This record gives sequence, C-alpha cells and structure tokens, in this order.
Amino acid sequence: MIAFRDFRSNTPGSPLSDGIDRAMVSANEWLKETGVQPLNIETLVETRGSLSVGRVERGLRIWYVIGAALKRD
Repeated sequence: MIAFRDFRSNTPGSPLSDGIDRAMVSANEWLKETGVQPLNIETLVETRGSLSVGRVERGLRIWYVIGAALKRD
C-alpha cells in the first residue's frame, strides 16, 4: 500500500516567508527518523487571487510505501 505525508509551514506573516524551507527541514528529519524511501515528492502550492495569478510554495508531499520494503529490479 502507498500513503503520503504533507509537510507544511505554519509560519505566520508573509506567505513568501520560509514556507518551503521549513517544510524541507521537517521532511528531511522525518525521512531520517523513519527510514522511509520516498516514491515521489511533490511541491504544495497556494494560489492567491481570483485568477490564481499568485502562486506560493508552502510545503511538500511525500508519497511512500507502507508495510513493505521497496523492491528494486
């Protein structure tokens, strides 16, 4: 089975602050602690405005395998 975990910044203030940087630090710590092997890593973005003109990177989503070792061919 696969699952994902999101890492988002809860930094108050400007959405251009350090959202992606904090998310990356948290994600790296989690990966190191758990030994999980990511299948895919996505950038989470927020859009601002009615035409979605402003895009801000706010976090990461890590997809991984649950309960089974990854098999490599």
